[in-house]
Amino acid sequence: MTRYQAMHRQRTRWSWITSGVCLPLFCTIASAQTLFEKNPDLNSSLQNGLTHLYDYHLTQAERVFSQMVRRFPNRPIGYVHMAEIFWWKALVAKRDKRLAQSFKRYTDHSLAKGKAILKKDSTDFYALLYVAEAYSNLSRFKATITKSYFGSVLAGLKGRRYNERAAEIRPNYVDCLIGIGAFNYFSGAVPSVIKPFAFLIGARGDRGEGIRQLELAAQKGEYGQFEARLVLLGVYFNERRFNDYVKMLFSMIDRHPSNPVFYMWLNNAFIKQKRFDEGIRFFNQWMEESGSGNGVRRPLRFLRKEKARLESHKRKS
Repeated sequence: MTRYQAMHRQRTRWSWITSGVCLPLFCTIASAQTLFEKNPDLNSSLQNGLTHLYDYHLTQAERVFSQMVRRFPNRPIGYVHMAEIFWWKALVAKRDKRLAQSFKRYTDHSLAKGKAILKKDSTDFYALLYVAEAYSNLSRFKATITKSYFGSVLAGLKGRRYNERAAEIRPNYVDCLIGIGAFNYFSGAVPSVIKPFAFLIGARGDRGEGIRQLELAAQKGEYGQFEARLVLLGVYFNERRFNDYVKMLFSMIDRHPSNPVFYMWLNNAFIKQKRFDEGIRFFNQWMEESGSGNGVRRPLRFLRKEKARLESHKRKS
C-alpha cells in the first residue's frame, strides 16, 4: 500500500470535518444577522446552493443563486455566488472567454450593490463581507485563470480593506481570518518580479502569519472551513507541502467525488513529484469504481483525461 493510499483509507474513516460549505470566501451567514433573521429560510437555501457548487452540479447551483438574485436584487449575495459558478467553470475550460465575461458581469454587480448599501450605512457588516468576497473572487480569478498576478494582488488589497472593517465590527469571528490570511500569505509570497510594485501599492503581507490565520480558520471556523481549505491548497502547493496538499484533496474528493477540479488538482501533485505510477493506480481504481455501480458518482470522462495526462508526463520524463 502506498503512502497516499494509506492516507486515503484513513481519511475515509474520519468524519467529514471540512463541510464548511456554507461560506463563500469570507465571513457570511452567521454574522449577517439582519438579513438572515428576516429570511430564516435563506440559511438552508445558501447551504444547498454551495453544496451543489462544490459537487460541481453547476446547473443546480445556478438555479439556487439566480433565485437569490431575483429575491434580493439590491443585495450582493446572489451575484457573488453566480460569479463563483463561472470561476469553477473556467477552471475546466480556461480558453472560453465567455466565462470570463460572465464572471466580470456578476462581480461588477456584486461590487455595485454592496457599495451602494455602504454609502447609506458604512457599518453594514453583511455588505462589507460580500464586497470583500467579490474582490476575493476577482483576485482568485486573476491568479488562477488569467494569470494576472499583479491584478490579483491589487484586487486582494481592495478586498482586505473591507474585510478588516468587518473584522473590527466582529473581531472574534474566526471565519474573518480567511480573507485576511489569504491576503497576508499571497501578498507576502508574490513572484519577485512584481514584488517591488506590490510594495509600492501597500501590499506588504506576512507570509507566515497568513498561513497561521488560514489554518486556524480551517480548524475552527464556524462556516468557513471548506473555503479556508481551498485557499490552503494553493498555499501548500506553493510551499511544496505536498503531504498536506494531498491529504486535504483526498478529504475534498471524499465529500465531493463528482467535482472534476479536485482530481485535476490532485494530479498536479503526482506530476510535480513525478509519482506517475502511483497516480495512474489511483485513477484506474476510481475509473473501475465509477463503472461498478457502487453509487459513487465520479466524473469518468475527466478521470480518463487526467490519467492520460499522467501517462503523457511519464513518457516525457
